[in-house]
Amino acid sequence: MSQYDFDSNQEGEWEEPESTAWNEADWQNYIRKTDREVSRFITAYNKCRNEEDRLESTSKIMGWVKEDWSCIDDFELDEEQIKEIRPIPMDEIHKMEPYTVHKHPVYISTTALFSFLRSSWEHMMMHNREQPAPNLSWSYCASLADSERNCTLAATCLDLGDYLLGLCHLKRAHAALNESMRLNRLFSHHSKKIFNEYLEESDLRMHDLREICLRVMSDCRR
Repeated sequence: MSQYDFDSNQEGEWEEPESTAWNEADWQNYIRKTDREVSRFITAYNKCRNEEDRLESTSKIMGWVKEDWSCIDDFELDEEQIKEIRPIPMDEIHKMEPYTVHKHPVYISTTALFSFLRSSWEHMMMHNREQPAPNLSWSYCASLADSERNCTLAATCLDLGDYLLGLCHLKRAHAALNESMRLNRLFSHHSKKIFNEYLEESDLRMHDLREICLRVMSDCRR
């Protein structure tokens, strides 16, 4: 029977075997694990905060190599290496977790850094006697959200091999980050010391977010 013979094919024939199909609880557990990877990145980043190349040092702690960021492989196998390739046994495949965009370095790193930017801004404003104008707060949060959305879309594109589309989303993310950095400096705080510390920490993360965009964009153009 042809795989495209939809009329004669019953829905049940397309279902995965019960031993390999994941239920809702499995996927909830998977999401919790990926959330822990975001937390692990935050911990690693904070540990490397004062190093000259924080992103490179953090990547090493996370176990990422350069190719992981863009999913572009530059190597080719020769005939002897191809002969050594062996299929993975089915029982091993069944034990493996699926790979989704949640595990992509661009998704993990940007999610972690944006999470810090949101929480630090919220914390500063909760303890600020000089509340900003609503339109300024809205514009800042909107630009930050726009940048994060495009980073997530870029990670998805890279995961699917759509490198030029991913590049376009990263360019949009980079532009939105520039706007966020501009708006961020328009806020004020009753404590100049607190505000300066906030700007230092937020600028650090925004610069690294832009650096992630630029590095992966460079890979996508190759």
